[in-house]
Amino acid sequence: MKEIVVAVDFSKSSIQALQYAAKISTACGCSIKMVYVSKARDKDWNIVKDEKGMELSIANSFNKLLQDVPGLNPGKISYKILLGKIYEEITNQAKYTDAGLIIAGAHGMSGFEEEWIGNNALKIIFHAEKPVIVVKKTFRIKDPLIEKIILPIDSTSETLLKVPFTVKLAQLFKAQINVLSLVSSKIKNIEEKVEKNTKAAMDLIIPTGLRYINERKVSDNLSKAIIDYSVKRNGDLISLMTDQEYTSGHPISNIFAQQTINNSPVPILSIRANMLQ
Repeated sequence: MKEIVVAVDFSKSSIQALQYAAKISTACGCSIKMVYVSKARDKDWNIVKDEKGMELSIANSFNKLLQDVPGLNPGKISYKILLGKIYEEITNQAKYTDAGLIIAGAHGMSGFEEEWIGNNALKIIFHAEKPVIVVKKTFRIKDPLIEKIILPIDSTSETLLKVPFTVKLAQLFKAQINVLSLVSSKIKNIEEKVEKNTKAAMDLIIPTGLRYINERKVSDNLSKAIIDYSVKRNGDLISLMTDQEYTSGHPISNIFAQQTINNSPVPILSIRANMLQ
């Protein structure tokens, strides 16, 4: 991973995402590209307002971030100002560069709502061809940043696609991986698929020497089961697949992902199945 793209609109949540990115950048030695997207080409397109309502140029706002946000390495960070649709410009910036990861604030970017994560963030997640981490402004950033990653494993074939990137992230921080075997039905066929996928995931994790545990959870509400488990086990990150289709006996879908991302108090690592196939 050579670069991290961070969606920045100078809101508290996007600054939180930037601080989160700084920790990963330090761990992997990669650079950060801060990206601001203006939706309209007009005389004020390059002006933003700070929390006190003061008008600043976007360039000056970025320069102020470089001074105010702790942990940023001036030699490893740059910014870009783009015009267009927010999700398209953010995802394309990652797609056509050496970026290996996108990080966005859960209530940053224009148009976020209180209850749901908001159209722009969801569109970034569901259109990105690189992994995306969503960070809420209420998440407390600590050292080390990631000590425990929750890795849900279900009955779908796509569930294993997120394991390699999750392992690489865990290696950066020497984090423990909690493999959570999820069973949404007591049908024998479903349980056998989950067991098979869990074994395949463990075969990828064990040779790395990373710390790990495997626990099993049966629930009809898989989103709630994942979040409850993460809270109980003090998880720092949840690794999630998105864009999976409905599967018989196992309702993994965009709605599931949206609910999990919206309700999780910890950051979500989102990986689209299509980007890895």
